[in-house]
Amino acid sequence: MMNSVFYGLSVIALVITLTMGLDNTLLGLALFAASPYCMLLYLLTIAKHSTAVVTARVVTVFIISVGLYFLLDTTYMERHLAHKFSFLFIPIWQWTMLLVSGFVIYLSNDKLNP
Repeated sequence: MMNSVFYGLSVIALVITLTMGLDNTLLGLALFAASPYCMLLYLLTIAKHSTAVVTARVVTVFIISVGLYFLLDTTYMERHLAHKFSFLFIPIWQWTMLLVSGFVIYLSNDKLNP
């Protein structure tokens, strides 16, 4: 039940990112920018141990809040910046965080099988 909130947050962030990318006719970059949110959905699905579940939830909130903040800030608040770069560099930062946290989730899940 509780994970459905985090699934919902991930889907909302995915839709916002895709909408903003497609609105600016950046199909390839929009798909790349939306890919971390798909990975968040996967991490939430595979998290079974209590430590892994907490890690997946915290990472979901952190990546969504910081990612959407910078995406909205660079796209709408700063007109002189090239918003195309936000669709490139924000997902790279998100993927770096996801690789580290995914490793933690993987190791935490391994505690179930001694």
